[in-house]
Amino acid sequence: MGIKLSCSYGKITSTSVAVGRLSKPDYIAVRVLCLTEMTSLTDQLDNGPVPADPEKVFFFLEKHGLSSTTRDHPPMFTVTDSQALRPSGVNGGYTKNFFLRNKKKTMWLVTCDENQSVDLRHLGTALGAGRLSFASPERLMRFLGITTGAVSPLALINDVTHKVHFAIDRSLLRHDQLHVHPLVNTLTTTLPTIGLVQFAIKTGHPPAYLTFNHDGSVTIDTSNNKMSDGRLKAT
Repeated sequence: MGIKLSCSYGKITSTSVAVGRLSKPDYIAVRVLCLTEMTSLTDQLDNGPVPADPEKVFFFLEKHGLSSTTRDHPPMFTVTDSQALRPSGVNGGYTKNFFLRNKKKTMWLVTCDENQSVDLRHLGTALGAGRLSFASPERLMRFLGITTGAVSPLALINDVTHKVHFAIDRSLLRHDQLHVHPLVNTLTTTLPTIGLVQFAIKTGHPPAYLTFNHDGSVTIDTSNNKMSDGRLKAT
């Protein structure tokens, strides 16, 4: 394991980056990196507590037996940034994420394949939400404890009152693993796809599964969607 922090970006690698498996120097380095890349920790969630930092995500994953690896990199704000900065030869799915609301202020976090075109009108119909729009950065911080550029299903850890609904693009289930931000856009965590789904369920956000059709329409399935051997179904 190696970590470089002195104004350069290094790499964090492990079968798990949970706190319990880091040496003390590496733990301190990750702690510093996590805290300095978060927004001000004086920001509060809608339910009062200070938002979780990446360290809490790693601890949660470890506690629930969900393996992961994490690497650090320059800030990523767009899919284009992600494509330019990601290492070559790494398998798995990459995502783009939408934090949305409707006129009734009901909120959704929608995770899609990075190349998926999304029509909000069709998506709103599928979700039974009516007209959807992007939620404000202030609302993003209040309910998910993150800033624009770091939107990720791992932020569901901050929604302890379960005010945010979660939906995921079914095509992502074809991948063995997915790459997502652990609350900051200077880190990327890789974990098994089924592990990400289990994370969502364990935080109280069982996902709805979305199919984006060729005509632009969207269909939704909220059933368990598991095969008898425990694998997720992609179709």
